[in-house]
Amino acid sequence: MTYSVIIIEDEIEVAQLLAQYLLLPNGGAGNQVARQGLRKGQYQVVGIAANLATADALLKAIEPDLILLDIHLPDGNGLDLLTELRARAIKSDVMLLTAAKEVETLEKAIQLGACDFLVKPLMLNRLDQALARFEARHQCLSDANEVTQSMVDTLFGSSEQSKAPARLPKGVDQLTLRKILDAFNTNKKTSFTAQQMGDLVGVSRSTARRYLEYLLEAEQVGADQSYGSIGRPERCYKMD
Repeated sequence: MTYSVIIIEDEIEVAQLLAQYLLLPNGGAGNQVARQGLRKGQYQVVGIAANLATADALLKAIEPDLILLDIHLPDGNGLDLLTELRARAIKSDVMLLTAAKEVETLEKAIQLGACDFLVKPLMLNRLDQALARFEARHQCLSDANEVTQSMVDTLFGSSEQSKAPARLPKGVDQLTLRKILDAFNTNKKTSFTAQQMGDLVGVSRSTARRYLEYLLEAEQVGADQSYGSIGRPERCYKMD
């Protein structure tokens, strides 16, 4: 999936940094650990504006998936633009960027439905966490056929989902991970081998083991050794 982005930021160096960080695979050299799950081409920057007037013109032509919005702009306040966007029923997710430290600013941002609030000077690992949550919400909504509690927990960052690392590693996708977590939640007192979990959710033993080891590392499940009829040890996984 490719997400369209508009950056509204009057500091040209910050705007360029954000654009490069979104467009480069792995966030560029030196950030491979933090950006290990970011795929090249996942984000498309469709516009950059340094003031409200340019931003307004852009947003009348394009409704992006994501807006990175500075609060203090040369010709006005980004919160006023966000207020107008909500009045126009524009559904773009908005991450606010600001050097403002006033609690009232944060309160208003929450009331207006901002999906995140990043305080300057920006920390790239914190931006990465915000992007991970944005991606998880969109993936969850696109995969869902009906509302479930696990879906709500994913969207609102509650329950065991909050224990997981911000970004999924290569080879672990949100949908299969959700199926395995749902299997644990439905059978809370049951231990599963990789083969049993694979049979339950419809994946191979090796695939199930990869997901189970990921959950073990994320401290969402525990594991112990079980010995079968021929005495061969096998790891069993259980929700903590």
